[in-house]
Amino acid sequence: MESEQFEINNKQIFICEEHHHVLKFWNQFRDEQPYLLTFDHHTDLHRAFQGFLDTISYSGKRWKSQEEWDQEQSRLLSEMFGGHWNIINDLKHDEHIDAAIRAGIIKKALVYSHDSYHNKPDRVYCINGNENYNGQPVINNSQSYHLPSTIINSPDLERRFSLFDLCIPREEWIKNYILDIDLDFFQTKESITPKDTAFFKMLLEKARGISIAKESKWIAVWVREHDADLSVEFLLETLLDLIKK
Repeated sequence: MESEQFEINNKQIFICEEHHHVLKFWNQFRDEQPYLLTFDHHTDLHRAFQGFLDTISYSGKRWKSQEEWDQEQSRLLSEMFGGHWNIINDLKHDEHIDAAIRAGIIKKALVYSHDSYHNKPDRVYCINGNENYNGQPVINNSQSYHLPSTIINSPDLERRFSLFDLCIPREEWIKNYILDIDLDFFQTKESITPKDTAFFKMLLEKARGISIAKESKWIAVWVREHDADLSVEFLLETLLDLIKK
């Protein structure tokens, strides 16, 4: 598991390559029952161990029932969070939020993404920010970012965050949340260097801890499609500088 953890301004920072490995860091906050605020190109809302369980075969037989599938999922989650962290390698990069919710690590997740889950998937529920909040564990506030300069630019980001406020009052989560950032949220160098980063820096400052997933393979896609000068190194250095200031 390629990762590192260190402290900046009395705040724990965790960096890993594959996004689902953040679970080991999030688990350190279990007793605080934090909310999760994640910035990601993708929603990452697949069921925990979905890929593994849908392909595994026991003695050449399929799962007898959904109940049997669910029981095996529960067993894997219990063993992984019980200390058998090698099991995390059976998770995929888009299954960690469901795992954290099922394991009781986070109270609710606020997902700020480009992709949107238009259909509510089985077991994990998400709603767009302009709908009524009905107790679902995930709120997906999807935003298009055709103008890179507006992605974390304060006036634009704060206005878009008001959609979260329609679903859950900000005072409920702003004092107790983990901030999670997938670098693939930034498709260009311009997207992480806007004119005004005050609101984004406020989110960095108030977070109890910050997890960062590099997801280098997606940055390589953005290099080909959006910005030939983009790199994981540039994004990570810029982000850490924002945390330090």
